[in-house]
Amino acid sequence: MTSLRLRLFLLIAAATALVWSLAAGWTVLSARNDVERVLDARLREAAVMVASLGYADGAPPISTANPAPITLPSYERQLSCQIWSVTGSLLGVSEGAPTQALSAGQPGFSEPVVDGVAWRVYTHVVPDTGLRIMVGDTLAVRQQLISGLVQGLLVPALIGLVALAVLLWIGVGRGLGPVRRIAEAIAARAPDDQSPLAVDRVPRELSPLTQEIDDLFARIERLRSGEKRFLASAAHEMQTPLAGLRTHADIALRASDDPTRERALERIRQSVDRTARLVRQLLEWSRHDVDRAPPGGSAMLGPAAQIVREELAHLLEQRDVTLEITDAARTQSLPLAQEALVIALRNLVENAALHGPEHGVVTIDAEQDSFAIKDHGGGIAPEEAATMLEPFVRGPATNLPGSGLGLAIAASALAPQMALTFERSDDGFYVRASPVR
Repeated sequence: MTSLRLRLFLLIAAATALVWSLAAGWTVLSARNDVERVLDARLREAAVMVASLGYADGAPPISTANPAPITLPSYERQLSCQIWSVTGSLLGVSEGAPTQALSAGQPGFSEPVVDGVAWRVYTHVVPDTGLRIMVGDTLAVRQQLISGLVQGLLVPALIGLVALAVLLWIGVGRGLGPVRRIAEAIAARAPDDQSPLAVDRVPRELSPLTQEIDDLFARIERLRSGEKRFLASAAHEMQTPLAGLRTHADIALRASDDPTRERALERIRQSVDRTARLVRQLLEWSRHDVDRAPPGGSAMLGPAAQIVREELAHLLEQRDVTLEITDAARTQSLPLAQEALVIALRNLVENAALHGPEHGVVTIDAEQDSFAIKDHGGGIAPEEAATMLEPFVRGPATNLPGSGLGLAIAASALAPQMALTFERSDDGFYVRASPVR
């Protein structure tokens, strides 16, 4: 995976190189145009200078084989100059200049080709005498001057760009120093250390990251505390039925009469049922977060209630409890996954059957977008409602077997779409599941 430092460096370097290239291109074009203007001004100035030397149209023509030299200023040595009369006679020529006319004689600038060489020529016509002074330089010389200028501009720019890239690489590395310090602080922590990070000089942009990491550590600490409490409570709850199994097994082995042996075996069966129920609830509780379906599912209350009736048939028969499902409940649709709804219903109905009166009735009803489990037991006091949804919490007045997980599992299976509330009325006690607003 590409490092963050390299990605940031490439991004900044690419943006810098793009801006630098545009600026360099603009500078080169501007400098080229400026050089062209300066060189053209030099041609014009040289022609005017030569015109001021006082050549006359009546001067005898010179031989093109041995033309008279024209002395130019030292800075004009790259120029070639010719002086032509009105009659077309060559009156003077500079050293190294061709004897063939540099232009057609029209005033102003032109770019003729003389003896296969391209020239840039300025022709100046003297108003009084009609003399034509032609001053020019080759385009090759101009190109050489422009190339030298461009090279003088671009070489320092490229060197500066390389230096800037080095500084950017160092700067990005230093800028990512706080990220490295955060990583080192996390790597140096002990596995059981969930305290907040202690990193000095954290930039404002990284503060949300460190805050989220601290929040994650806090959630992990709460989860670990819950797991420790869960394991301790589970171990404690398992001790009671296992001790009962051992005690009643010893009684059954030592009993000398059948009634005593049968009572001991019945107690063993009850302990096994309690242990199996506890194990099932522990498994449901431990996996409820892993198997929880994402929001957006839909399940029918009627089929889920029928599944629960079949699963709890033995308990309902043992307690002589009738489970009724109203017509409204049979057609109610809820925003839950089918498995979550079955888990919640099973624990709520089981809780009502165990803690309600024997030979009673447990009713599954529905209204609008909620459902309720109704029984005729003592119910839950208002001040105990919040704590009863915690795992392994049982009502203080109950003396029936149980683990205190039923309501906690039901609440967890319904979350986050629905929440449990408790209501007491003249006709019974309701555990109601309503959507979270």
